[in-house]
Amino acid sequence: MDPPPPPASIPVPDELLEEIFIRLPTPDALARASAACTSFRRVIKGRAFRRRFRTLHRPPLLGFMDEAGFQPSQAPHPSAPLAGALAPCAADFSFVPAVVSSSSYFMPPGVQDDGEGPRWRPCDVRDGRVLLDWVSLHPRAMRICCYMEDGYEVSILMDFGELAPHDRPTWTKRERCNAAEFHLAVCDPLSSRYVLLPTIPEDLAVKPQDYLREFEPVLAPNTSDDGEEEHFKVICIAKYNTKLVLFVFQSTTMQWSMPYDRSDHLMVLDTRTLRFSTVDLLTGYHVELRDLPDQSFDRRRPNAVVLGREGTLEMFSLVHQHGSFALYHTSLQNNSQEWKLEKVIQLPRQYHDYSISTVGAAEGFLFLRGTLEGIPVENVNVDCYSMEVKTYGITKVCTKTEKYFNRTCTLPYFSFPPLLSEPTI
Repeated sequence: MDPPPPPASIPVPDELLEEIFIRLPTPDALARASAACTSFRRVIKGRAFRRRFRTLHRPPLLGFMDEAGFQPSQAPHPSAPLAGALAPCAADFSFVPAVVSSSSYFMPPGVQDDGEGPRWRPCDVRDGRVLLDWVSLHPRAMRICCYMEDGYEVSILMDFGELAPHDRPTWTKRERCNAAEFHLAVCDPLSSRYVLLPTIPEDLAVKPQDYLREFEPVLAPNTSDDGEEEHFKVICIAKYNTKLVLFVFQSTTMQWSMPYDRSDHLMVLDTRTLRFSTVDLLTGYHVELRDLPDQSFDRRRPNAVVLGREGTLEMFSLVHQHGSFALYHTSLQNNSQEWKLEKVIQLPRQYHDYSISTVGAAEGFLFLRGTLEGIPVENVNVDCYSMEVKTYGITKVCTKTEKYFNRTCTLPYFSFPPLLSEPTI
């Protein structure tokens, strides 16, 4: 007598598969599950599941961007496999069209042409989008003065942190720069989508009627609750001799506005309302921190400011004492006007002098860079670290080689793989 046939397998409902997949720890694990069979992939590709997964999981840190390109996270960092697979897309901005022909761009006297000519370079990264500025006549930061006019030093905008000392030109008199002269674009490198921003209208750019000293474009954080909002906002912080001005671009209207100008120097900007609030830096523990011996709290060493739980403003101050570095974590509660010390975090002791710096914060992490080569000039190896703000855990992300050492040129890039994300443009 033949044995009875095996019972037919009972299909697993999609709802149960979702509950299984949502518990997978990383996007890599989810990608492997998606490749197992078509039914798994159908569930994982579902819009509701992807939204739910992104709500519960932080996007992985794929690496760092700068003008030289993209440096992916390296093993043993947990994002290394995914970062290596996506690196060719993340490093490629060739799909964004040029705004100035290579024959028309201006090469200042004394500056060596690198052979690449004008190009887009990343100046901010947020929510999977990359903000690009056009490197040609006027890169984004002013570093040198060229002549006197009416008792003022008039400057030309040039990011001199990326030039070696022997390449720095000696300027002669030129027309001073205007906010309307900057070209910007926003792109999603993983989906090859982009938006070319119109230049700031001349009637807005001339309103401050003052000398433009610095121009810094940034992406505002995504404020949608479900993570599906594709609209974006670009905020350009223009620093003049006597005031601070915001130029704001909304992708919903494709227009620039100038909603605010202010002459105070220490302010916090709410990117939802575009309103400033003033903060007194030197209160509470910050007074003691300023008075510590052999440190540089008040000497323009970069500090990183993050928004803590329940609106608490938190600051990480990099302090140099007795040959080593530490981060002093302080907080300012909503109902208090005095900074409180939360914790002192010692940093790796192999870095000395000015060879380590903070380079911003994003997605619950603080980022640092350091080099073992003292005060470097050219062709240096830079170690990039992340520190989780909640746990203070420090992780080495990668080591990158830079032609010229610049303490603030590294941009952390977080993104889900295309399997889990929608185009952000």
